[in-house]
Parts: sequence; C-alpha cells; structure tokens
Amino acid sequence: MASVTQDGWWQRARGALMAGDTPENRFAPDRLDAYSRELQSALPLFFAFLIAFALNLFMDGDTGWHLGAGHWVVEHRAVPTVDPFSHTMPGKAWMAHEWLAEVLMVGAEWLRGWAAITVLYAASAAFTFWLLAREAFRHLPARYAVTAVALAAGILFPFTLARPHMLAWSLLALWTVILLRAREERRAPPLAAALLMAIWANLHASYIVAFGLAGLFALESLIENPRDTRLLGRWAAFGLLALGIAVFATPFGPEHFLYPFEVSNMKALAVISEWRRSVLTRDIGFTALLVVMVGVVALRWRTVPPLRFLLLAGLAAMALLHARHQMLFAIVGLLVLMPMVDPATSPRRPLPRTAWFLPLLLLVFAARLAIPYQFKEHSSYPLTLLAKVPAELRAQPVYNEYSQGGPLVMIGVRPYIDGRADMYGDDFTFRAKAITAGDISKFREDVTRFGIRWAVLENTNGLTKKLLKEPGWRLFARDRHASIFVRTR
Repeated sequence: MASVTQDGWWQRARGALMAGDTPENRFAPDRLDAYSRELQSALPLFFAFLIAFALNLFMDGDTGWHLGAGHWVVEHRAVPTVDPFSHTMPGKAWMAHEWLAEVLMVGAEWLRGWAAITVLYAASAAFTFWLLAREAFRHLPARYAVTAVALAAGILFPFTLARPHMLAWSLLALWTVILLRAREERRAPPLAAALLMAIWANLHASYIVAFGLAGLFALESLIENPRDTRLLGRWAAFGLLALGIAVFATPFGPEHFLYPFEVSNMKALAVISEWRRSVLTRDIGFTALLVVMVGVVALRWRTVPPLRFLLLAGLAAMALLHARHQMLFAIVGLLVLMPMVDPATSPRRPLPRTAWFLPLLLLVFAARLAIPYQFKEHSSYPLTLLAKVPAELRAQPVYNEYSQGGPLVMIGVRPYIDGRADMYGDDFTFRAKAITAGDISKFREDVTRFGIRWAVLENTNGLTKKLLKEPGWRLFARDRHASIFVRTR
C-alpha cells in the first residue's frame, strides 16, 4: 500500500510540474530572449573581468613551484625527470607532466609579472565561459541559459587558482562540445580535433577524462547505428589517433598515460584540501547544480539516453568523492545536461557574435596589464618576511609546511616539502603533516636527518607553538601571516 501511495504522489507531482509542457507553450519566450546575443557575449566578459580584477588567483602555494618548474624548463631547454628543487628528495624520479602550462606561466611572467599571469588565466576562463554560454543559448531560453552559466561560475570560482587545471578548463569544454556536436549530427568527430591532445596531454592530467568521454559517445553511436561500420570506423580512428598523440607526444611516453591513475590511488590525498569529499551544505554551487540535474533527469527520464544518465551519475559520484572533480561536473555535466532539458526542440543555430565582445575583452586585458598588480601576501606567501632571511641562511636546509614549499621554490630556496605529493609519496607527506600539526619528536628526528637550520611556519599551526618553547631554537622574525625560526645549536 505504501508503494502505491508513493507512486500516486509522484505521478501527481510530476503531472503538476509538466502541466504546461506542451509544444505550444514549452519555454515560452520572455523579454530576456530579445537580448540573447548580447547576454551570450556579456557573460564571459563579466567573468573574465572578475577573474582579472576581483578574484585573487594566487591563494595557493602550488603556483610558486609551477613557476619554478617553468623557469627550470626554459633555462635547461628540457623537461626534468628527477627532483631538481627539494633538499629532502634530490634526484628522486619526478614526472613534470604539466610542463607546458608552467612554460606558459613563465612566458606571461616575463611579459608583465603577476598581472600577465592573471591575464593568461582570465583568457582561459573567458573562452571556457564563452563556450558554455554559446551552448546554453543554443538549447535554452535566455533566463535559463543565464542561470546555467551562473551555476557553472558558482562551482568554478572557488577553483580559480593560478595552476594548470584552470588552463585545461577551455580544452575540456571544447572537447566536450566537439563530441556532443558529433553525436547531435550523427557523425564522428573530425580527426583534426584529436590534435588537441598534443597540448592537453602536456598541460594537465585531466586529459585522461577525454578518452572516457570519447569512448562513451562512440558506444552511444554504435548502439544507435549498429550496422554503420563506416561511422564506427571513423570513431575508432579518432580515438586511436587521440590516444597515440597523448602517449607519444609527451616527453614521458606510455608511462605518462598511467600517471593520473597512480595519483588517484595515493593515501595522502586524504590530507590535501582539494581532494576532500564534497559537503552539500558547504559547496552550495555544486549542490544547486546537482539538484537541477536530478530534477531534469526526473522529469525527462523517458528521453534521457541511458549512457548519458550513467555519465551524469558518474560525474556526480566523482564530485561527491573528491571536491576537485566539481570542475568536471560543472563543465561536462552542464554541457551534457542542457540538451536534455527540452529534447523535443531542435537546437537553435549559434547566435552571431556581437562586434564589441572581443575589443572589450582585449580592453579588459590591456587594463589589467597597465595597472600595477598589488600582490596580496598571506600565510602561504609571506614574501616580505622571507626577504628578511640572510642569503647564507637561505642556502641552508629549511623546514616548511606543505603550502609554503611552492613559494620557496619560486625564490630559489630548496624546500623540505612542497605541493608535489605525488613525488614525495604517502609516508613523507603524512609525516610532514604530523610535524606541522605539532609532533615535535618527528621534527627533532628530521632536524638531525636533514641538517635543518631554520623553519618558516604559519602562526596558527601546532609546531609554531612548540618551537617558541623548544631549546636550541629562537624566533627570528614574525608578521601577521607567518613566523621564521632559526636553530641556535
């Protein structure tokens, strides 16, 4: 009886929601639709402006070691295969798999310092949001298109950090659009699109997702056209070409293809904030899009292709398991979801680009380059404090916490640890986290083991409080962000 009652409730609720869902009044136009072309251009322009001027991209210490790696590649005209930076792991095997992004960052830095790096990332975001807006206005009325792009921005903005993943956003969006257009037009993607792998595979490890997407849409095409061997052959050729480029167009060969899987199995991910589980009450943007997605699938379940339902469910599960996968959920999930909202209506032709979009975007970038960039120091980047350390002391082994290793690499100091947890490994990363939390006995052991002569620490962590009382150590300098200690014996 309970089941019958529940089914009846669902049918009544769905009937109420779908009451106006007829060809005549489905997505009735409103006044915003008259400005669709302008809105499609204004949204990415607005978000690019926010990233260039309002959002601080340099809140993550990893930016520092990415710049350090880029300088190493440019100086040596080679990609490092062993650790060239730390004093704790010299010569250990290291795969600098994001070397191309790091070289781009260094090129921007050479042009105009922090301001040009900001422009580099704002440009990537502008192209990403332009693609999202373009697809949104193809499939949705203006009010829903604006909402969809705003939801994507709400999820992506917490991840707007000057690191390679943000440069990969545009490639992820472009790749997904290419695959979706191929399926929409019942053809295979053009072989030329596989060349994106030459950039993506050297830019960021997220390129591995591209093969899962291509395989899923190829399977969907096969199910829909089981006897079209010519179409299947084109999909296979596209996938094999992309795979060959990804494997052999990098300095690392086939080993590089396995790297993302090896990192995802690390135990140390549990203590790295971006690998935390998503929290629905905390990650509001993610929660909002998840609710929308569930609602659309519930209302359109009869027309949702099974493989796309599995894709959306898989993206949601990945995002729930690790917060960093919310970026995949926002970009890929939204692009896959939007055609499902009104499957009975054919997508509209892309709106023509407004003439003022590109000139205004270039004006925003020119203004960002012209206005001196005011770098905001924080606990991961106590650059003024570090400048007080004498050169002879900088050359000595240092203890630093995980988030401060990147800035040390950037200024030429060999860190104890930095954001390359994949190289340091689980045991060492856990040990460093325990020491920073206040394990003074492990700290003493590593002082002896590595000959540590000084330490830079955030003011609020456990080790800072212990070193204020530790014999043989004295406070050298402090500001509101961090403290520097010097060994006296």
